[in-house]
Amino acid sequence: MYVDSEECTGKITQLQSSERKLRNEMVHLQNVFLERLTKTDKENFECRNKRAFIGFSAYMSQGFVNGHSKSLSYGKTLIFDMTETNTAGVYNTNTGIFQAPSSGMYAFTWTICVDGGINDDGYGEFGVELVVDGQICGKVHADSEKRGDDACSTGFIIKYIRQGGTARLRNIYTHQGRLLSNEGKTRTTFSGWKLN
Repeated sequence: MYVDSEECTGKITQLQSSERKLRNEMVHLQNVFLERLTKTDKENFECRNKRAFIGFSAYMSQGFVNGHSKSLSYGKTLIFDMTETNTAGVYNTNTGIFQAPSSGMYAFTWTICVDGGINDDGYGEFGVELVVDGQICGKVHADSEKRGDDACSTGFIIKYIRQGGTARLRNIYTHQGRLLSNEGKTRTTFSGWKLN
């Protein structure tokens, strides 16, 4: 069998050229794939961050509640010094104020307990209101009528809040006695979370 060396050299050159084109096309496709993958990862990350849980669950500690109860005058913000959950520091344990990191529907619940075991100008009686962006959105009242008669009252509300908006609980009248937040009995609490 006769083989023409020029023909073989031409075919080899042609195959090498085709191989280079295929390699270049493969490198280009790999770059396009990596670029799209990176873009998709970034979009997924942004989407996850937008849907990340936003919320807090705060309570008054046993060592804090008595002194704080005595200091609460009409219109003063209740401060919950401890948190179980506080994503991105949305609730400030120094000021008692929640600040919305993004706009949306938020749910808030609060439980106020009063101590029927301490007579401080009467047994426990407190009223508080939830204030969202300066607007009163809900109120609760807890009253222990006699010694040993602890009482609790809970409020719940769903409210639209814009980004940067605030929510807080404030005392609505001159109180009697003290709030109750005792690890062995019950806690006075304030919680909120974003629904959407």
